[in-house]
Amino acid sequence: MTSIGELEIADPTGADEILRAQLDRDGYLFFSQLLNPAAVRATRAAVLDALYECGWLAEGELLDSALPSSRVRREEANADPAFFDAYKSIQHLQSFHELAHNPALTSMMVRLVGQPLLVHPRKIARIGLPRDPYVVGAHQDFPLNHGSPDVLTAWITLGDCPDEMGGLKVWPGSHKAGLRPVAPVPNVGGLRVADPVEDEPGWRTASFRAGDVLVFHSLTVHAAKANHTDRLRLSSDFRYQNATDAVAEGSLVPHYFPVVPAHDELTAAWTSTDAIATPDTLLVVDGFDPFVGPPDPVRSRLITLD
Repeated sequence: MTSIGELEIADPTGADEILRAQLDRDGYLFFSQLLNPAAVRATRAAVLDALYECGWLAEGELLDSALPSSRVRREEANADPAFFDAYKSIQHLQSFHELAHNPALTSMMVRLVGQPLLVHPRKIARIGLPRDPYVVGAHQDFPLNHGSPDVLTAWITLGDCPDEMGGLKVWPGSHKAGLRPVAPVPNVGGLRVADPVEDEPGWRTASFRAGDVLVFHSLTVHAAKANHTDRLRLSSDFRYQNATDAVAEGSLVPHYFPVVPAHDELTAAWTSTDAIATPDTLLVVDGFDPFVGPPDPVRSRLITLD
């Protein structure tokens, strides 16, 4: 296996044109402590409370240790129904959805994609099981997002995530080749890039801390790393785009809808539904067959394609 280098840290105080140029060059931006760690840890606590109520955490242990019980189930293409019991409990959390709207995060996204900003209502939680060899392989998000290719993902670890816990790795410059052919896999998302790229040189990762944010373009190839600890790894995927660009219907409904219920049910006990609200003027488009590709050539305003 090719050794993995360190992510380059982006300066959030830098000029917009510098950040956009770095995104164009590398396909990602890694911000150290962009978010207040206390805000991230508060969301982590809410997620852990929800998992404890579902019996997913070991009895007699501190909740923050995230030690799992025997009831945990892997997320995969045809997940065990017991997985969704826990996943629905996370999706019901107002605080989880509101983390995507943290002002430090949305103001950065406005700088990158412009106004008006659309925060996708589909918020994704990830639960990495301990010592599970079944990790998400190299893939691009565009075949899963559809709509506009100019969607940025913010990957946020819910708590500290040292290297032995895994986290995420990205392949800088991989976005330049545009949309890659895909192959089916039985795990999360159901797709990977068809060409074997895991041993390509240049992959980057980090030991992530609460408050760090890794932003990448939907054409940037990325993959999960194995969790070698005895604890659950908790993270989130939040997605952003310019609201004038096309968006697919699937990005506007809850993750794993309809197994996960619609937003009106998820938000029934919330004090505000702003975290899932969208403007009425969106250009909503159909998805495409990822094995065929979109009907039109892939073009981008944010990155330069070879």
